[in-house]
Amino acid sequence: MEVLGEMLDGMRMATEGMKQMSMKQDMVTNNLANVGTAGYRKESLVVESFSELMARESNGATEVNSTGGYENNARFNQYSMTHMSQGGLKESGSAFDLALDDNGKGFFTIQTPKGIEFTRGGTFHLSTSGHLVTADGSFVLGQRGPIKVNGADFKVNDNGVVNVNGKDVDRLLISRFEDPKAMKRQGSSSFASETNSVVATGDFKVKQGYVEQANFNALTEMVDLMQTMRNFEANQKALQSHDQRLQKAVNELGRVR
Repeated sequence: MEVLGEMLDGMRMATEGMKQMSMKQDMVTNNLANVGTAGYRKESLVVESFSELMARESNGATEVNSTGGYENNARFNQYSMTHMSQGGLKESGSAFDLALDDNGKGFFTIQTPKGIEFTRGGTFHLSTSGHLVTADGSFVLGQRGPIKVNGADFKVNDNGVVNVNGKDVDRLLISRFEDPKAMKRQGSSSFASETNSVVATGDFKVKQGYVEQANFNALTEMVDLMQTMRNFEANQKALQSHDQRLQKAVNELGRVR
């Protein structure tokens, strides 16, 4: 019976490994699909034991957006982690493209039909009403509300002050998450907050005419994807092996009886 228990444990572990590798593959594939998305934040899967979870919670956590739960009777915890590192800045030539140069801490604040959201993707343009908007038409917010450009000469300085035709009209509302675990991904490059942990910040620099790129290396993600697929196959083979051994043991037990 002890041998049967070991085989069943092995099957459970292999099954869990396959599930985790499947989740990781989905995340890496999504990262690669967004390699060209401005301001995209890399997402990865973290799996830890219960003892590691307790140690992390006691020491405090950063860059974590928890979406998982306890597995195998609290032996494991799995969650997604949003990487907040700064992406590379690329000159675009458009005066309406803006990039934050602040080590990945801040976010442009935007007003969407669903409510207030936050993004690093600064590929903006003017709407027909003359407002500064995102690619999907969400309003870019300043400290006075939606930013409207009444003039042809549009400039934004390093401190985020918006100047139109030589007159300062507003300052970009840049926000940061005090609790990264409160970040809830919305689409490819924007986030909402699940709590009241978002605060306005003045610790940032803006570069006009630049776009922040995704904050990961595509080649590294490709290597990670291949390794994830190999790990999935290894767990699959282990499960098949345990299943065959279990069938053999059950058949032998039946003959003995």
